[in-house]
Amino acid sequence: MKAMDIDAVKAFVLAADLQSFTRAADVLGTSQSAISLKLQRLEEQLGRRLLDRTPRRVRLSAEG
Repeated sequence: MKAMDIDAVKAFVLAADLQSFTRAADVLGTSQSAISLKLQRLEEQLGRRLLDRTPRRVRLSAEG
């Protein structure tokens, strides 16, 4: 298994805690799309869906 990207893990934790990619991006000083891409890559690497996304909310999935 490849080493996990620490920035992606930080983005995951913040998005889960704040329930928002936008708020996580604000805290990390980046864009919402960058957070989304990091989390997509992390989920692909792990082979698991970590977050359930809706247009208004982000929640941990059962696997997250």
